Amino acid sequence: MLKSIICDTSCFIVLSKIGELELLQKIYNQIITTPEILEEFGKRLPEWVMIKEVTDNYRQQILEMQIDKGESSAIALALEFRTAF
Repeated sequence: MLKSIICDTSCFIVLSKIGELELLQKIYNQIITTPEILEEFGKRLPEWVMIKEVTDNYRQQILEMQIDKGESSAIALALEFRTAF
């Protein structure tokens, strides 16, 4: 089993459409997403999905110049995790 993953909206949409959202929990120990992605998804996520806010808002704002808010938040959060370890 892999450690953790930061999920974007498309991952949640595709897996929920085929009724297999639980695959994430079977493959990863920790599933993390952002409030922006939760809002884009528009549905309630299982309690095993951790919602974590990005602390480096500047990095996210720079990314938003090129990609949408959900993707920006996921990448910014991933970069924070990378530098935290």
